[in-house]
Amino acid sequence: MERRDTDVERDPVSGRVHEHRTVTTEDPGVPPESSEVVSTSNPGWRAVQFVYLVFGLIDGLLLLRLVLKLLGANPEAGFSNWLYNVTAVFLGPFKNILPTIGTTQSQLEMSVVVAILVYALAGWAVARLVTIIFFRNVTVARRSGGFRPRGY
Repeated sequence: MERRDTDVERDPVSGRVHEHRTVTTEDPGVPPESSEVVSTSNPGWRAVQFVYLVFGLIDGLLLLRLVLKLLGANPEAGFSNWLYNVTAVFLGPFKNILPTIGTTQSQLEMSVVVAILVYALAGWAVARLVTIIFFRNVTVARRSGGFRPRGY
């Protein structure tokens, strides 16, 4: 006869869910054997988080560029000059797709808006692809109890 018990508890600090499963086999004349799940993890989750981090940083920099251009930030200032140079790499494929709206002081670059949307969509697509390719559940179990060789 086999008995399976599952105990789920949530860590109040980190919010992680720990699932403990115990499988007990009771056979007359054989000592009980049980197994407990030590941890359940998914190695693809870190890859998905990394993809979202990279594309989130790109979108964040582009959004910051959009705001600085709208507010008319001085392009000769250190931070805005650095930001415009860094984001110029990501804006390369989208340069002059749509016109820039505004005066020479305050501008709304519509190509930046398109780039933000495209990079967000690309980040989501790459994350889904990583999910499809790398996601699998890995369960580490610890067994205890009697040892029973085959044939006995």
